[in-house]
Amino acid sequence: MTSHLPANVTLFGQVPSKHVLIVEDAPGMRLLIRHILQQGGHKPIETGSVEAALEELKLGAVDVIITDLFLPGDSGLELLRVLHGDPDAPPVIVLTSSGEDRLRERALTLGARAFLSKPFSRYELLDAVFAAGMPR
Repeated sequence: MTSHLPANVTLFGQVPSKHVLIVEDAPGMRLLIRHILQQGGHKPIETGSVEAALEELKLGAVDVIITDLFLPGDSGLELLRVLHGDPDAPPVIVLTSSGEDRLRERALTLGARAFLSKPFSRYELLDAVFAAGMPR
């Protein structure tokens, strides 16, 4: 008999629910991320651009941001630049299909808490959300 872990259990244990802003222009990827987050007990908020994400942040109630790097208009790096240095800004997790070390280093320099390459596992994403909420 195989036993399965509950959906909101990660390598760090059971996680508290967070409001997670998804900034992703690809509808299929947004759906996948939303599904994983909901299974993990989180409350996803979806946008397809940096501009829409910044408007959503003005409304409050965002604990963590998950952003793609390559978006129409401003990039995920631009979102990091805008939030960099703001002590009230939520932590940011970057997702990308690009494995370029230069982009990873730039994102981390601008304050990204995690950098995940696509494809990522459900556990990688949920663990990154949990870790992003921990004090630095």
